[in-house]
Amino acid sequence: MHPLKYLVVPVLVGSSGFSLSAQSTEDPRSLILQGRAMQRRGGGDNPAGAALLFRKAVALSPKSAEANLRLSEALMESGSLEAAVEPGTRATDLDPSRAESWAHLGMLHYLRGRKLPEAQAQAQKALQRAATLMPSDAELWTRLAEVAETCKDQPAAIKAWTRVGRLRPPFSIQGRNLGDIAWERVATLAAGPNYYELRREAVLALCNGKYPDAPSLRLLEELAREQVEKGFLGHAEESFALLGRSLPKEPAVWDNIALIQIRTARFQEAIETLRRAEAIRSTPRGDFNTGLCLMNLGQFEESEPRWRSVLKASKFTKEDEKLAANARSLLATSMLLRGKPKEMLELLKGWPEGKTQPDLLALEAQGLIQTQALKQARLVLRDGMARFPLHGIFLLAKAIPEKQFNGGVFSGKQSRNALQQLDLETIAGQMGEFRRWDRCLEFVLLARKTAPVRDIELLLLQGSALQELGRMSEAVQVLREGQRMNPGHPTLQNNLGYVLLEMDESQLPEAAALIEASIKQEPDNGNTMDSWGWALFKQGKFKESEEVLRKASELSPFSPEIRKHLGETLLSLGRLEEALEQWERALAYAFPDRKALEVRARELRTRIAKKRHEAALADPDEPIEPPEPDFDEDPE
Repeated sequence: MHPLKYLVVPVLVGSSGFSLSAQSTEDPRSLILQGRAMQRRGGGDNPAGAALLFRKAVALSPKSAEANLRLSEALMESGSLEAAVEPGTRATDLDPSRAESWAHLGMLHYLRGRKLPEAQAQAQKALQRAATLMPSDAELWTRLAEVAETCKDQPAAIKAWTRVGRLRPPFSIQGRNLGDIAWERVATLAAGPNYYELRREAVLALCNGKYPDAPSLRLLEELAREQVEKGFLGHAEESFALLGRSLPKEPAVWDNIALIQIRTARFQEAIETLRRAEAIRSTPRGDFNTGLCLMNLGQFEESEPRWRSVLKASKFTKEDEKLAANARSLLATSMLLRGKPKEMLELLKGWPEGKTQPDLLALEAQGLIQTQALKQARLVLRDGMARFPLHGIFLLAKAIPEKQFNGGVFSGKQSRNALQQLDLETIAGQMGEFRRWDRCLEFVLLARKTAPVRDIELLLLQGSALQELGRMSEAVQVLREGQRMNPGHPTLQNNLGYVLLEMDESQLPEAAALIEASIKQEPDNGNTMDSWGWALFKQGKFKESEEVLRKASELSPFSPEIRKHLGETLLSLGRLEEALEQWERALAYAFPDRKALEVRARELRTRIAKKRHEAALADPDEPIEPPEPDFDEDPE
């Protein structure tokens, strides 16, 4: 590290600190001027002679901070480090607001610390004070960071290096920009979870330049993957996008961004990103993900060439085979949802996997029902109920009474209607899986017209569709109908309780009782845990709410609703930074009230910045930074 430059303060005639004795024949100011010319830092080569002059000045004016400071400097230049301590310390005592004195004392203790380890702590304290008084001096913060590392004070070192990085110093050390060196130290030291934000800031700063080096890009990739793993999907997307700026021809970067966009239900954006990856290199995985996005956008016909492309690709790995298995199911599903059951059945005949994969067997049963091949449909359903009893349509088929399922002379119409209702209910569920809630509701209503409701599952599906479409009052009516049919059903208790919780504060007692009953039956259900945590929040039980919502976030780490609720609870507990972290996790996703949460998150950032600014004003050892601007309206 190059020598630290100090602020040179000119000695002004009449400056405070000098008190001439009436009997004095020498002017201490003249002595100081002569001595400074003899100091090495003043261009001279006689620090010992300078020290003699400064001693005279101190004797004449013992309360002069200037005289004591220069004496300490001269003694340090002469190699008399221990002798320099007393006048250096006295200079800071006499004028505690003078940054130059603190900087000198810090360097003096730093040099002493080479032989006396205990002096390093004194150096850190003095340099901290100097840096606080001169918050824009990157060199002071750099020296402080080095001393803090020597003292193994990780928080102080991280803070000081961060300050250096933010100052963007224009000078270099051994050909490397000091700011880059600082951010590298932050990235290395801030490895723990408590320093996530600072580590992220450091890595992004290292990679935001025109030509980031390979080690910095590796740090960025590691950060991005860690962010995905820990649920910071919005931050991960930002990191991968920055990586893509340096590696625009690397398709894996764009694939990773697309996967995040798919996970956060931003399918149109994902398609655009996948096109960018495809322009570089076409892969079966890219075709698969594009097809998945198209189906979630309701573009079933457009998705089919993608599934066929996946199936044409050669299979070498288990992952390829899994991809192909899913592609078969999605291709057949797309054809069925487009009203082409005959074509789908023909397709299934060419796949031997059709009899071993439950999804394909279920689709075959649906196709047979839609083509009125009811006898064959019953055989496939019986086979599925025996081999895959908990799978989709086979589970629903169990609710059909045996006599009605089999049909006969007097129950043929009832049997046909029951099987058609089974198919319509399954299609409604499939539409719901692809977020086509309007179509889902359409098929639910058709199913209800076809035959009497046999069990609560159809009503739960109808309630979910109405809720997703914002028709809350109708959702309550349907769920009340289900409550009469099966009041102890845990999913119904949770769904009804949550809708009541959101609609009407006056129904909080019933809502809380319903959700509590549900969670007793399904203690490991993330959705129910979220509802219970939110019910506790509505009751003002914020500590209990936090505990429950944290459990919910562990059970369902990629739920924006849970992150939003947890943030609200932490905000009520006064833990603003933690609340903002949860909201930022939620904002990576697409959900109905995302825009409103964006506004609240921005307001919270401003509030946090103001709070930090006020804390800095109250703490003399804390560098003061201006608060972030407060916006009156959304930025363009």
